[in-house]
Amino acid sequence: MPTLVNKYDLNELSHNKSKTELLIDTNQTTEIHILEAKDRTVISFPFGNKFDIIDGIIIIHDKPI
Repeated sequence: MPTLVNKYDLNELSHNKSKTELLIDTNQTTEIHILEAKDRTVISFPFGNKFDIIDGIIIIHDKPI
């Protein structure tokens, strides 16, 4: 059965002073930083989390506390 999800444009969620940038906390040791830079989107992990890409899915590994 399909799951309902919300779809947002980056500037709908961002702060007025930084319309092309967003920080998302997913848990205590993971934060996702999304930045629109010219013609590309940059995703970084400020806490230094490692990740794998499997079948187009980004899997983020928690960084030990």
